[in-house]
Amino acid sequence: MRHDSRIFGVGKKSAFQKLVKGDPVLQSCANAFTIPNQTTQIIEDLGCQVMSFLFGGKHADSLETMRYNIFSKKVVSSSSFVTPERLPPTESATKLHCRRVYYQIMVWMGMEEGMDAMKWGWKLLDNCFVPLMSRMNAAPDSLLQVIHCNCSTVCKTLRCSCRRYGLPCTTVCGPCQLEECDNPHNKFLPEESDDEDEQ
Repeated sequence: MRHDSRIFGVGKKSAFQKLVKGDPVLQSCANAFTIPNQTTQIIEDLGCQVMSFLFGGKHADSLETMRYNIFSKKVVSSSSFVTPERLPPTESATKLHCRRVYYQIMVWMGMEEGMDAMKWGWKLLDNCFVPLMSRMNAAPDSLLQVIHCNCSTVCKTLRCSCRRYGLPCTTVCGPCQLEECDNPHNKFLPEESDDEDEQ
């Protein structure tokens, strides 16, 4: 199991430099991620705090508020489509990401005994661990009903708008739904409920 992703638009170097310079928020959170037997709630809260900080937020700023404010500013100033990856991640995705990071650190330290990877942001798919990306739908159900690709094939390329924007194909999509669709995002739909693995 490997986890070495980075945040879009936030380089590892800049985050590391803030840590080296002694930023108290980053230092306290980083230290907490090396302590065994932390609860998922503590890890999620600290992770969201760090993510907010990396995107320029204040101590009390939530990621959801920051996403909305940054999106609003970009819509006003941008002359083109505002891509989702240029916004802070959602709280749901951040919490699962932080669980995986903490679990990976425990594995590196040899202290993962008794930890269930399924409670730390992973799920089994075809006997392999794959990350749970989010517990939330990509958009409200009412909006998902009008977003569809209408592909004439099985969505093998990025010409498929659903695939290009990281969305699963749904029953309102075109002929691709008449046979097995190759959109890889179909395979990672969250199956767990919000409170299934809370501690």
